[in-house]
Amino acid sequence: MQRQYATNVKLPSIIASSLLLFGFLSWVIIDTQTSKLSHQRVEEKSNATLSQLAEVIRTPLFTSDIIAVQFTLRNATKDTAIYSASLYDVENTLIVQSSQAQKAPANLEIFKRNILLDESLAGTLVIAVNSGPIYAAHSNVFFLWALLWLLFSAACTYACYQLTDRISRRLRSLTNRLPGSSDPMVDEIRELEKRLQPLLSNSRELDNHSNGGYYCSVVTGTIKNRKSLDKQLNHENLELLFEHIDLCVERTIELYGGQRLEGGNGGICFSIRSTQCSKQHILVCLMAMYSLQQLLERLSVKLGIELAINWTLCSDSISSLPTFRYHESIATLKAASLSLSNRIDIGIIALKIIEYDVDQLSSIARFSKLEDHSVVFQGFPEQRQLLLEKQISHLASICL
Repeated sequence: MQRQYATNVKLPSIIASSLLLFGFLSWVIIDTQTSKLSHQRVEEKSNATLSQLAEVIRTPLFTSDIIAVQFTLRNATKDTAIYSASLYDVENTLIVQSSQAQKAPANLEIFKRNILLDESLAGTLVIAVNSGPIYAAHSNVFFLWALLWLLFSAACTYACYQLTDRISRRLRSLTNRLPGSSDPMVDEIRELEKRLQPLLSNSRELDNHSNGGYYCSVVTGTIKNRKSLDKQLNHENLELLFEHIDLCVERTIELYGGQRLEGGNGGICFSIRSTQCSKQHILVCLMAMYSLQQLLERLSVKLGIELAINWTLCSDSISSLPTFRYHESIATLKAASLSLSNRIDIGIIALKIIEYDVDQLSSIARFSKLEDHSVVFQGFPEQRQLLLEKQISHLASICL
């Protein structure tokens, strides 16, 4: 079984582990570089001292002026980094030596340089370099870095813990508000996913388990001459026109049990829903579309303004839960309705219905086939037409 940890434990642990790994790799690199630089510094110091001594004592050595050589070596050992300086002859016998009075340190490194006179070996110069202070100076850089790394790591880990602890508490609070087990939580994210899973299931599962589904039809009235209306009418008249259109839409969908939806670019959009797909549902939607079409034609004549509108209907089974899935389904139906609108002429009422064909729909109205699963409305039976005319006249008396 996979072990679970709380968010305020996992993330700080990951941060701390990452910083520890970074610190170890950096320690290896810095330690290697400081050792290399220290050794290089010692070599530079010894080479510079040997070169200077060799140049100074070459003449006294040629004239066998031992006192001058002794004086030169003594001056060299005044440098705290040079513990001793010695001169040996060609037979490696000590000629003269100078060293510091203090006890010999542990970190002494010996360097030699042959002295040539007329291309012949005249002696060997040997110095003992106290490398301890040099290595210590470079080591201080490493220890300073280590201190800064420890402080930075501690601060980052603590800040991460504080942040994740607040996030953890908010996740627990959110999770506790969702339906599910009240057992103590260890991994808040895993528990949140567990409780959200039923809410994120597909619409069919929601239909079976929560009765949250229904059959929805989206009706779109696309004003094809909207741009020309913007040019022909001033701002006040345009607003007045759309106020009348809104009133007609509101009263019509109120009569047929519809719900207004947001329409794009001044279009008309509303939905009508029922528990399931049926011819009766399609008939109600068709009557609402036809009534609104006739109502807006009368409005157009009354105002003397041409309204070039076609009407489309698209339907599907959707779920009201979760909310974002409902909005996705409505957006899909609106897009399909707009796409169908772009393929038909002005004044046409077109329906996209998968469940019924033209022959099956003939019992409620006359249709002609437009394309696969799409039909064009041609008219109602005489008695239903008479009934609709009365309803349209009633709506016109209210809206116009």
